[in-house]
Amino acid sequence: MDLRELRKETAAILAEARVDSPRLEADLLIHHITGWERASLLAHPERLFPDGLFPVLAEALERRAAREPLQYITGVCEFMGRTFRVGPGCLVPRPETELLVLESSKYFREGTFLDWGTGSGCIAASILLENPESRCVAVDGSPRAIAWAWRNFKERGLLGRCLLCHSPSFERIPMPPGGFGMIVSNPPYIPTGVIPGLMPEVSRYEPLCALDGGDDGSDHYRSLARWARTALAPGGALIVEMGSDEQAEELISVTRGAMTVLSVVRDLRGSTRVVVLMRSPF
Repeated sequence: MDLRELRKETAAILAEARVDSPRLEADLLIHHITGWERASLLAHPERLFPDGLFPVLAEALERRAAREPLQYITGVCEFMGRTFRVGPGCLVPRPETELLVLESSKYFREGTFLDWGTGSGCIAASILLENPESRCVAVDGSPRAIAWAWRNFKERGLLGRCLLCHSPSFERIPMPPGGFGMIVSNPPYIPTGVIPGLMPEVSRYEPLCALDGGDDGSDHYRSLARWARTALAPGGALIVEMGSDEQAEELISVTRGAMTVLSVVRDLRGSTRVVVLMRSPF
C-alpha cells in the first residue's frame, strides 16, 4: 500500500474514533513506526509502506482508536523544546506547564529547589538544564512516575544533581539546610466530580493520583501552601500551576500574612495559570 492510501485509511479510522486532528495523528503514528519525517510523507505519497510494519501500525492504531494518549504509544513527549520519555503511570506534560518553568527562571538561578509531584520529571529536568548551579529534590507519591523521572534524569545526565524521592507525605521529604530556595509544583487540581467527564485520553488512561484535587480541586494547594511556609528558605519562591482563577484565589488566601504574591500569570485563554508567592525574607 502506498502512503497516499495508507494515510487516508489511517486518518479515517482515527476520525471515526473521534480523535482530534486525525490526519496529523495518522502521520505522527506512521512517522513513529517508520522514522520517516512528515515532510517526506507529504512529498512522496507514492512510496510504499513496508509490509513487515503493518502489524506494528495496526497495534498502534488500535490503541489510539481506543483513545490511549498518543504520547503513551510513541513513548515520548515534547516539553520546553526537549524530548522526554513518558508512558502509563505518569501525566503527559502539557504545553501550558511550560509557563511554570519560564516563570521560575525569574526567581531562581542556583541552590536547591523542590519539584513536588514531579511525574515524568520534565519540570525539574528543564530547570536543572537551564541552571547549571542548581540542584533538585524531585518528589512523587507514585513509584511508576518516579521510574519515568529516573529514566529522563539518567538520559540527561542529571542523576548526580537530583535526588528522587518517593513520598506521599511532606514529612518524609529531605530538607536542605536552611530550606529550599524554590518550590515548584504542578499538583493534581481537577475537582473529583469533573474527572469522569474529561476526554477519554485523560479520564481512562492518565493516573488518577496526578489528576484528582479533591472536591473543589484545591486540596493539594492548601496542604502544599501550609508546608511551604516553613520548607522554603527566607525569601524563597513558591511557584505553582493553577487550574482556575478560583483556585488561585484560594491559594493566595491560604498564604495571606505568611507569603507575598509576586506574580500571577495568565494563559492564552486569560485564565490564571501560574501563581508565584514569596516567603518573607525576614
